[in-house]
Amino acid sequence: MTLTQNNRQLIAAEAARLLYEEGYRDYLVAKKKAAQRLGCATDKACQPTNKEIHAAILLRRKLHASDEETRYLLELRKVALEAMEFFQQYSPLLAGSVVDGSAGLYAPATLHLFATSAEEVIFFLQDQKLPFQIHERSYRMHGRQLSYPLLRFYADEFEIELVIFEEGTPAPTSHISGKSMKRLTIKELEALIKEG
Repeated sequence: MTLTQNNRQLIAAEAARLLYEEGYRDYLVAKKKAAQRLGCATDKACQPTNKEIHAAILLRRKLHASDEETRYLLELRKVALEAMEFFQQYSPLLAGSVVDGSAGLYAPATLHLFATSAEEVIFFLQDQKLPFQIHERSYRMHGRQLSYPLLRFYADEFEIELVIFEEGTPAPTSHISGKSMKRLTIKELEALIKEG
């Protein structure tokens, strides 16, 4: 193994730890921080891909997940299911780390909702007296970066993110695989929860 390959693996493992254990959410930021902490070069050849970092997260979870982390993922999936049922009129789909099990203790449940406008969902939340914050989330769609409204609120101690798309919008491109993002329907999530 070359020094460059070794550095890539070390950076991938540290970035995975930052994302999984410390609540970092941006792969690029985690990569840079990992390289800095390890005293590694930040040139492109030494930087692991998002796919390599994601594989390191899944391996870390498989080898070292505590009972608390396992319980948290299951509870987060159950809270996501409740939220999907609550927002059923907006055809919710579950996306992100909760889908593939790479969610750490600080991960949110990310729902993709479909509405004629973000205001429609905002008014719904206001009618339900749910406090929320308004942000944006950038996704790669049709070969370019596009921003979408993101609403964030808490259900008990669990963070829920609602990304609002126009009806009929296809799945964004995954920043990990480069393919269409995997998303789950209510029935698919129910089946995943039953599997444990």
